Amino acid sequence: CIRDRVSTQSTGGFVSMDIINIFISLCFLGASFFFLIFALLRLYFTFKRRSQRNNKKLSIGLFHPYCNDGGGGERVLWKLISALHKHDTANQIKIVVYSGDQRVDKKNILETAAHRFNITFDKEIDFVFLKTRYWVEKSRYPRFTILGQSLGSIVLGIEALIQFTPDVFLDTMGYAFTYPFANLFAGCYVGCYMHYPTISVDMFRKVGNRSSSFNNDQEVSKSLLKTYLKLVYYRVFAMLYRRVGRFSSLVMVNSTWTRSHVLDIIGPKNCYLVYPPVPTSTLSDLALTPRSRLIASIGQFRPEKNHPLQILSFEALRSEDRFRDVKLVMIGGVRNSNKEDLELVDNLRQMIKSRGLEDSVSLLVNLSIADLTDYLSQAKIGLHTMADEHFGIGVVELMAAGVIPVAHDSGGPKLDIVLDHEGQKTGFLASTPSSYASCMSWILDHPTESLAIQENARRYVVQKFSDERFDEHVIECLGLLLPLQKYLRKKKD
Repeated sequence: CIRDRVSTQSTGGFVSMDIINIFISLCFLGASFFFLIFALLRLYFTFKRRSQRNNKKLSIGLFHPYCNDGGGGERVLWKLISALHKHDTANQIKIVVYSGDQRVDKKNILETAAHRFNITFDKEIDFVFLKTRYWVEKSRYPRFTILGQSLGSIVLGIEALIQFTPDVFLDTMGYAFTYPFANLFAGCYVGCYMHYPTISVDMFRKVGNRSSSFNNDQEVSKSLLKTYLKLVYYRVFAMLYRRVGRFSSLVMVNSTWTRSHVLDIIGPKNCYLVYPPVPTSTLSDLALTPRSRLIASIGQFRPEKNHPLQILSFEALRSEDRFRDVKLVMIGGVRNSNKEDLELVDNLRQMIKSRGLEDSVSLLVNLSIADLTDYLSQAKIGLHTMADEHFGIGVVELMAAGVIPVAHDSGGPKLDIVLDHEGQKTGFLASTPSSYASCMSWILDHPTESLAIQENARRYVVQKFSDERFDEHVIECLGLLLPLQKYLRKKKD
């Protein structure tokens, strides 16, 4: 019996050791398979990059799948390319833009840049047109939207890098989940210009406070359980976002607000504040007087811009008879690829009609830069209503044009733009229809004091924000990326 017991124990020990050995072998095989795939992909992209070299030029791939949309982010893209062209005096840099626009060609895209922003190019720009942009469309993911879009961006990024493998992969839209593949497998130096982080501390706060907003619907905010589960989802996503974000060797951000959140969530080693380009020098030529009793808002028609608050604020202002002659013009871009934007414009028109404001409020879509400038030369007040706007190019444009801003009391406008200058006001901050109406009524009732604000605001933004300052700062930062040092730093010296 004793001998049988020992034999059984020995057999059990051998079985356990066999299982452990099998597990170790499987782990070893899995790791070997991964490293084999990694080595093959790295070798593939290395040979592909070498085969694509043109006269030993350094190639920069700008990942901007929505480059034809005509918003502030697209203006940053085109001015960044313009700055690279300007500083590439020896013509040693090849610029490639990854676009997901399938219904247009290179000529159409460059015409849009010229029409919307008055930006043209003397040097060549190559385009790579991607077919998998639908993987990052918001409408594809009614639930777990940011996770779905982020994972979808990996597919889009892989397609981009297979079609063209650059020396430098520069993301200008914030698709951080593309960085590991671009860096590890494709062997690219990775940099980014981040307009806003995909997830921020403010998003945690809004969900935790159970506040209803465009990205936290009432179904979630009213449920304690769903709120808790969404917070868990956000924490998991933030952990992943932090990991992938650190594969970028250079992070440029557009505002103090964005920089604060990027440092909190990602914590990159190299994070630099580069204010976006704004044509303040051109707009500052507009006469400050005379101005009509016209209120203008500029910005793309998107849910987060909160245009309904503008209509409600204007309605509150007109509740007093002496402001019945005041007009509101809402000027904005509609993304060519987004049906939701068109639906939003239709809903706004219905809202205006339902409140009997058809004769006082106008919606103007996709205006040329010349027509936009004409309206800014007439307007006295500018409205901005987006909460936690990452920067607020439109607010800067208003101030440079001599239009007094009444902006939302949060984000970029609060931290970077609508600040006192030389001890004097440069504009106003508000958050509710009544507070907006109060600010607008004060401006209309105090013409002398308002003129002083116009002058002070213009001086302030022309000094702080401009195309020229963006050019200088973005080239200085790009020069920190190793392969770009010898191409861009010499220009500064």
